[in-house]
Amino acid sequence: MLLAACATSPGVSSSRSVALPTPFDRAVPLEAVTSMPDVDAVEWNDCDDQDSPWECGSLDVPLDYRRPGDLGTVRIAVTRLPAAEPDQRMGSLVLNPGGPGGSGLDLAWGYAPLFPAELLNRFDLVGFDPRGVGRSTAVDCGDLDRSFRVVERDCIARSGQLLPYVGTQNAARDMELLRAALGDEQLTYLGFSYGTALGAVYADLFPDRVRALVLDGSVDPSAGEYNVDGTAVGSFGSPFYGVQDFGGTVDVFLDLCDAVRVCLAGPRSGELLGDLYGSVGDADTDYFDDWDATVTAGQVDGIVTSAMYNTDLWAPLAIGLADAAAGDASTLAALGSFLEAGYPRVENSFDNITEANLAIYCADFAGRRGEFAVDRCRGWPETAEPIPPITPVDVANPIVVIGTDGDPATPGFLAPLMAEALGDAVSVRWEGAGHTAFLNSQCVDRLVVDYLVDLAVPKNRSRCTFTDDDNTTVARARQVFEVDREHFRTRLNTVLVAEGTPADDAECIVDGLVRDGSDSVLIYARLGVQKPEYTDLRADLERECATG
Repeated sequence: MLLAACATSPGVSSSRSVALPTPFDRAVPLEAVTSMPDVDAVEWNDCDDQDSPWECGSLDVPLDYRRPGDLGTVRIAVTRLPAAEPDQRMGSLVLNPGGPGGSGLDLAWGYAPLFPAELLNRFDLVGFDPRGVGRSTAVDCGDLDRSFRVVERDCIARSGQLLPYVGTQNAARDMELLRAALGDEQLTYLGFSYGTALGAVYADLFPDRVRALVLDGSVDPSAGEYNVDGTAVGSFGSPFYGVQDFGGTVDVFLDLCDAVRVCLAGPRSGELLGDLYGSVGDADTDYFDDWDATVTAGQVDGIVTSAMYNTDLWAPLAIGLADAAAGDASTLAALGSFLEAGYPRVENSFDNITEANLAIYCADFAGRRGEFAVDRCRGWPETAEPIPPITPVDVANPIVVIGTDGDPATPGFLAPLMAEALGDAVSVRWEGAGHTAFLNSQCVDRLVVDYLVDLAVPKNRSRCTFTDDDNTTVARARQVFEVDREHFRTRLNTVLVAEGTPADDAECIVDGLVRDGSDSVLIYARLGVQKPEYTDLRADLERECATG
């Protein structure tokens, strides 16, 4: 109580002492927010971190919408890429990457080059950092390399005023003010993972403002039941956004690996992985300079788990596992480093996803004491408004909810449950693997583009196969384990330039790598693994390119 009373939070604008919310009581309904404050249009300027035509701005929103004039404001950071065809512009497409705690600015900047041209032509692509996240008024817990209890105390001391108000309901209200500040009559939105919770809560709060929502990788619509009656039925055993199934996705990885020779960890990849947990500590990491120790069994587990999020990582993982089984864990170490901060490593001073993730979770799930206590949030300030169960809506156009069969974080069976909970919604099933489907399936991409642009609502329970052509096990395996050389060309060019190679030389060297290098060599180059088969070929290409 003393820490809470003395807490301050940089970025929360307030002119008076603020009392934290009273303890959550399930018997008392949450105070309704009956009206939204006015908001000025976003004032767009150049971005510090991105070149034109990207633009950046911000808007100030109430810390507590129930008392908008009493507790001050928080800042929401926003970026946009203006529509490429202004005469065809339809409005804004607002993005959220999930997390919770993921940066919408980073998502927009990183994924815009992959978006279908129809979307980039017709919409301003808009990313924002939700309250508590990144470049917005952010949760600050200090140095995270300390015990959890010490970090927890610092979170409360540094951000105690902010913590009760970073939940999904307030973030959805922020998104409504963002819609108005963008000048759009209705919201067009694409949310991934936890972003589906944000989109669904928005629809419940502002159904009349929904134009088109795509919710890709749905959470459990009943997760908020814990906040209503103290049960955890909706979230499958504990207060959380939904059940997860990383083990099931690992099984898909292993089955497909064993189906094709191009997966070097096969044909008994399960046995190889099992043996590696006991032997990896003896493997060297000499060919990756940023790793000065052996790889542990625990790190292998973390690398494998993280790689399940995206099948683009499955070929590098397979090569890393095969190399480690042969005594060289350099590629596994490089993949672990890449998963943390890319290669070459890029440290993001705005990245606070670890603390934002916990803070938003604790704001979404009530209960700090007794039988309803949320274990990870004991000692945190009471939440102002926990996440509610999703209820039926009546919207202008049915909402589209997408689920992926082999999704480790939000399994596909949750998508039809979300669509059913919303009522005015349809579900789409992708029989693929990895976390979320958009930009990973041409079939899904076509459905999403037609819906967002033309409001063509897919048939409920529409289905897209794993691959867009032949859908046999071998075809699926080849899709995830064969390196797309042309796709690697741009990535490798970026890597070489970042390493210090002049642009013209880099283009020439990459041409040679794509032409002459094996799949393993391309992956070593992408991750910065200095294996002789890569460095020898690169040296030959550097000489060849230097002489013209």
